[in-house]
Amino acid sequence: SLFGPLYGRSIRGHYDEGMQWSEESAVRLKAWKRGKTGLPLIDAAMRQLWETGWIQQNVRMAVASFLTEYLNVDWREGARWFHDTLIDCDEAINGMMWQNAGRAGLDQWNFHIHPVTSARSSDASGQFVRSWVPQLAKLPTKFVHAPWEADPYALRTAAVQLGRSGYPLRVVRDLEEERKKTTKAVQEMQRLAGPSTKNAAG
Repeated sequence: SLFGPLYGRSIRGHYDEGMQWSEESAVRLKAWKRGKTGLPLIDAAMRQLWETGWIQQNVRMAVASFLTEYLNVDWREGARWFHDTLIDCDEAINGMMWQNAGRAGLDQWNFHIHPVTSARSSDASGQFVRSWVPQLAKLPTKFVHAPWEADPYALRTAAVQLGRSGYPLRVVRDLEEERKKTTKAVQEMQRLAGPSTKNAAG
């Protein structure tokens, strides 16, 4: 197709040659696709995507930011998954969104979307998460976006089990540390590529 190459190579070519993605990419990608990351907003979105073929634009950006910023998985994996699952997929828009999410496009995102704090503002009542992650439906609202913060009584009362037999444990536990690792990998890749390969935006 005309825009197929957007999924195959980065506009900023040095990202393909020097970027070091997570050594756990396969496991992380699988959890992300299945809506089993242990992060409720991300899981709700990915389950909705799989079941309906559609998610709202801001949510698309949230799951893209999570995959690239916090899981440090190659943006192309996300682009291909959206291409396969979105019923309204536009190849050009999808490719460019993911390139920018992965910092490899023309208009690199100068923001990131925190999977917990943004969830608490965009889904303040927890209705979206409860609709698509029924295991958490009975949790108090203050815990529904971060069930690991719930005390044992709250978990027991809501019939929530965290782990293998219930809602999955987080695929990454320290979000800020994971984002620092991604940022460091990007900076190292840019350093090795040299100044001639990038502009002020990277």
